[in-house]
Amino acid sequence: MPKLLISLPDAGEVVHELSGASITIGRVEDNTIQIDDASVSSHHAELTLDGEDYFLRDLGSTNGTQLNGQPFTQGKLQGGDHVRFGKIDAVYESKAPASPRPLPTQQEPAHVQAASSSSRPGDFANASPFQKKGKKKDASATATWAVAVVAILAFVASALVIVSVEAPRF
Repeated sequence: MPKLLISLPDAGEVVHELSGASITIGRVEDNTIQIDDASVSSHHAELTLDGEDYFLRDLGSTNGTQLNGQPFTQGKLQGGDHVRFGKIDAVYESKAPASPRPLPTQQEPAHVQAASSSSRPGDFANASPFQKKGKKKDASATATWAVAVVAILAFVASALVIVSVEAPRF
């Protein structure tokens, strides 16, 4: 028996065993499967039994239906298909063997043009997590500090000599 596993944000995964000839999916209570989410239309989609599997048809929903990540309006479901009703994800499970689906076609961009020039904006800041290289030290500043340290040491040494000299005894 086919199943529809619906992943709800608050309730987790809910399993619906599909048994009727026609099953409606939507936000309001009169649907066979009710999905209480604002992204799901009041009457979002309909499942109709077609052999061993179900045929899915979008009922003109506001946020649309997707099948395996592609926009979808109608078609037959196969086991393992990922269906999205608005923002709600579901997986269709079936015991019937699935036939291979064609790969989606890649669409070329409408108009692509290379940039004629590129320049760094004036307020650009480096977003790298690595630190910048250190700035080069100024040789004259280093020399000034060295002279200051030597002068301080000379002053301290002369103060110690003066203090340690004994006064003459008479």
